[in-house]
Amino acid sequence: MISKKGDVDALKEFQQSFPSPNGAFDLAYHEQRWKDMMSQSGVEMTDKRYEMKAYGYLKLDKVKEAKEETAHIQNQDLTQKIETYEKMKKEIEATKKQVEEEQKKDPKDEKKIQSLTDQQKKQEEALKNF
Repeated sequence: MISKKGDVDALKEFQQSFPSPNGAFDLAYHEQRWKDMMSQSGVEMTDKRYEMKAYGYLKLDKVKEAKEETAHIQNQDLTQKIETYEKMKKEIEATKKQVEEEQKKDPKDEKKIQSLTDQQKKQEEALKNF
């Protein structure tokens, strides 16, 4: 597993000299190029790569696919991460619904709408950085 910036640079250099599907997959993961990572074929899947792929699917907001990748391995932390992601998504949807309901009211409570909108932005930012 690559954990340090220097290791990623070494992987880049190695991948340039000796290209492989495994190296392309690992490099795309570390560079957060999720779609590129998913498009790699011929990758030798290990437990760690299944975990990486599941995480990539979450970053692409594909929960079903993330769960399918998790089924290949027994990783309670990853399962918990997916459940947390789903919970965060539901909270965002609930906040969006509250904003919509407040906007329909007459008279509108602008402070409440702004507060809910700010809350929604914070939730979305937290999900983005998840």
